Amino acid sequence: MTSTIDGRPATAGTLSRRSGPARPWLRRARRLPVEWVVVLVAVGLRLPLLSRPPSPDEAGFLLVGGQWHSGGTSLYGDYWVDRPPLLITLFRIAADAGGLVPLRILGCLATVLTILGVAHLARRLGGPGAAGWAALAAGVLLVSPLTGAQSVNGELLAAPFVIWGIVAAVHALGGGRHARVLAAAAGASLVCSVMVKQNFVDVVVFAAAAGLIALWRREITAAWARTLVGGFVLGAVGALAVLLLWTVANGTSLGGVFDAMFPFRLQAGRLLASPANLGSRARFDALLVSWSMCGGALAMLVTAWALWRRRLGGTVVWALAVTLCFEIVSVLAGGNYWDHYLIQLVGPLAVLVGVAAARTVVSARVVLVASAIVGVIAWSVAFPWQGKSLSSSVGSAIGAVSAPDDTIVTIYGHSDLDFATGLSSPYPYLWSLPTKLRDPQLQTLTDVLSGPQAPTWFVTWARVGSWGVDSSSVSRVLAARYHPVAHLHGRTVYLRNGLRRVAPVFLGPVPPTPPMITTSLEELLP
Repeated sequence: MTSTIDGRPATAGTLSRRSGPARPWLRRARRLPVEWVVVLVAVGLRLPLLSRPPSPDEAGFLLVGGQWHSGGTSLYGDYWVDRPPLLITLFRIAADAGGLVPLRILGCLATVLTILGVAHLARRLGGPGAAGWAALAAGVLLVSPLTGAQSVNGELLAAPFVIWGIVAAVHALGGGRHARVLAAAAGASLVCSVMVKQNFVDVVVFAAAAGLIALWRREITAAWARTLVGGFVLGAVGALAVLLLWTVANGTSLGGVFDAMFPFRLQAGRLLASPANLGSRARFDALLVSWSMCGGALAMLVTAWALWRRRLGGTVVWALAVTLCFEIVSVLAGGNYWDHYLIQLVGPLAVLVGVAAARTVVSARVVLVASAIVGVIAWSVAFPWQGKSLSSSVGSAIGAVSAPDDTIVTIYGHSDLDFATGLSSPYPYLWSLPTKLRDPQLQTLTDVLSGPQAPTWFVTWARVGSWGVDSSSVSRVLAARYHPVAHLHGRTVYLRNGLRRVAPVFLGPVPPTPPMITTSLEELLP
């Protein structure tokens, strides 16, 4: 179908004459910007996920955020996690609003804001066509199971702050009476993105690259650059002050937050690089496969080709390319290679490939259309499995036979099991990495199991010892104070001695017959 320059269908008048005024919605729909169509489709694909079981990270952060209070025994209330306070605040809002469904709605909002930010910047660089193609690229990558985007994680929640911080920086560089305010908004966006995901410093990378390129090309003066830097710093300092005051008001140590965000992550990187971490190397291969299948790798190749052939250019474009290079390093430096790390690449990449597609780079259009088709197929294949979670099923089975004051510890991690039980944990570490770095001798766990706050339930997967963790003391306490009561699909469930509870069983369809309950701790615990 051919269109006029302003986007209205050439046959609009014909349709109006044939149909009359009874179908005005059709004419309005045809004038709807492409990015809004992409937004509606993206939200439509996320809505069916609202009530699906949570991922371990979603469940864990909801548990942490839901009980974050002053006077707790750990970093965030009674739990410790290596994440910044704004992320925990967002999950706290979701938990206070009802939990999982509000969190998924928050994920929808983050998706919408990111797509609109990408489209806005692409429109500024390449017109309406670029906005539509860029929105399509962002929409595909933000709903695809291949990028881990279907779960609401730190990367997804930080993405809007990144793209709109970049938008603010671009408008500030363009001058005008609001440039200082926009520079301050970019600085505030930087702080917010870092306080959601600590490695998301993309805004300052872009601002520095764009500023230096603009100076080199004499598009701005040194005096104006200093003015913009001053506004940027002022906005960053103001946002940081507000967030730090909020953190302290909730009883969390600023020194503890800094240690969790940075020194701990350096230690984690060394641990993840250990030869014993076979899972990380396997995830790296899976990450490359996922990025290739979703079209991200091809989009990067097309963008590089367009830059090389000078189909793309300009200060903002090259600054986006520098930012994308930084993001690639950031994703790979994480060491754990989870699929949702790929979301960090979405904003700048979507803008660049969208502008390339609008500038008659046919390969970019082919890649984007193919990516959309693959994304729909991947979503269709993954959707039936979104409602199946063994961890949540085991947790529901335990929760069904628990008393209101019961507690639980799951080793290691698998906080989605804890979340499904509806019980709290007296052990501060809900993820495996903090356990292995902050409690390598499992002394804290031993103290919990042997103390007055010992959990009612204790759940293991196979072995307590891994990655060189010394589990001997835990094995002795577990043998003395607990006994196994169920074995549900590889999860051994222990109950504290002296307590009476009905043995947990799966609710709903009976799963395949599991092996006999392990009664020998020597088989379970090295």
